[in-house]
Amino acid sequence: MKALFLEHILKAMGETPSEAHENVEIIHVTRELSEAGNNTVYFRVKKGRRLDGNRLKKHINFFIVTDEPFSNMEMLSPYQIIMVKDVFKAFYAFTSYYRHLFDIPVAAITGTCGKTSVKEMLKYILNKEMTVQATKSNKNANCYNLPYLLGIDENTDAAVFETAISRRGDMMEACRYFFPTIGIFTMIGIDHTDKIRTFEAYIAEKAKLMEGLQNSGTLIINSDDKNIMTIDFSGYSGKLITYGKKESAFLQIKEIRYENECMKYKLSCENQIYEGTIPGLGEHCVYNAAAAVTAAMEMGVDIQTSISRLETFTTLKSRFQLIKGKNDITIIDDTWKSNPASLESGLKTLNDLEFPSCRKIAVLGRVAALGKYADSEYERIGKLAAQSGIDKLITKGSLAKDLGKAAISAGMKKENVFNSSDPEDILEIFDKWLLPGDIVYFKTGGDDEAFETFISYLK
Repeated sequence: MKALFLEHILKAMGETPSEAHENVEIIHVTRELSEAGNNTVYFRVKKGRRLDGNRLKKHINFFIVTDEPFSNMEMLSPYQIIMVKDVFKAFYAFTSYYRHLFDIPVAAITGTCGKTSVKEMLKYILNKEMTVQATKSNKNANCYNLPYLLGIDENTDAAVFETAISRRGDMMEACRYFFPTIGIFTMIGIDHTDKIRTFEAYIAEKAKLMEGLQNSGTLIINSDDKNIMTIDFSGYSGKLITYGKKESAFLQIKEIRYENECMKYKLSCENQIYEGTIPGLGEHCVYNAAAAVTAAMEMGVDIQTSISRLETFTTLKSRFQLIKGKNDITIIDDTWKSNPASLESGLKTLNDLEFPSCRKIAVLGRVAALGKYADSEYERIGKLAAQSGIDKLITKGSLAKDLGKAAISAGMKKENVFNSSDPEDILEIFDKWLLPGDIVYFKTGGDDEAFETFISYLK
């Protein structure tokens, strides 16, 4: 965090500082009481927590912003308590003030799949010549927003954040921290409809990224995604850039082909053709690369430079990761997450792989957070599994059992489908079914530790 003077923070909140607030340096701002310390401003947005004034008084230059009294207030000096009309309004006045201290490009990435991959690719491109603040791993929940914002300082050249959606209001919540200048749509499929009740509402929540850009930034969209293209972009007054296979796309994907454990591709932009290689397997890798290349271009990196840098990009763990197993078995670890879109992409990629004379076995766990769409999506994915060329299907758990039922109804032989909730049963079926040379594809959601056991068993 850039060190600030308390009086400037208070003025940004619309408050009048006293003499006791002048020339006081603040090096930490938090919403978490557990992070109380010296030279800290604590916004009391979580009202249920009891404050112990006796404990807090030991901190030097510790200040509380609150909109209601609390017990033991008398243990603190009056100037340490900043009483405001609305603590949330004061807090977001601070986030806006802090963010606008820095005139840097900030990219916000949204989509059902691809957010983390695009973020990591874009960061990898920019890191060669910039200091980049970015979301860590896939930690993109709202509780991380303030630490990520405060990670921007005088040395930061650019920032790249994932804006995940799990409930209404999440998009604008993130944008009230980051005030992005660039927005990226990867793809949209059914997900998180346990809390956002309809798919239409889920799409609408993601579409609020336009509002988060204040209708003036650069919006980068995958024009091949049918759900993204249901969004009305006609009223967007900022810059709109498309990528995809369509001839109308600004950055057109001209060619995609598999080669060893990489994807070869060609991009066309403004009558120039660019060739590249991206580590990883699946068409989605190329789409993610195209999104990252487009965003990097908006940040001042030319297309050829970005493509060249991505040739040494390291694929992310558990994203269709190929692992050599025992007995000449090939393991595909795709257990990062599981929603219908990512599972569909994984099965398609598995089907596209050209391994001569190899059997393909899929081991699938539950697909999380589908709400009222669960039954129809499990049936659709099960049928897709049957049509994707896999030889045997193993499902774990009572929910995933429906995938097997749908696969059987779609024509897969019953003797080639197995379900159990007991990991030991699945290890036994491995011993019974698997042969040297088999490809075993793993996919699950909900952090099922049993899948780590399965993969370790076959290594």
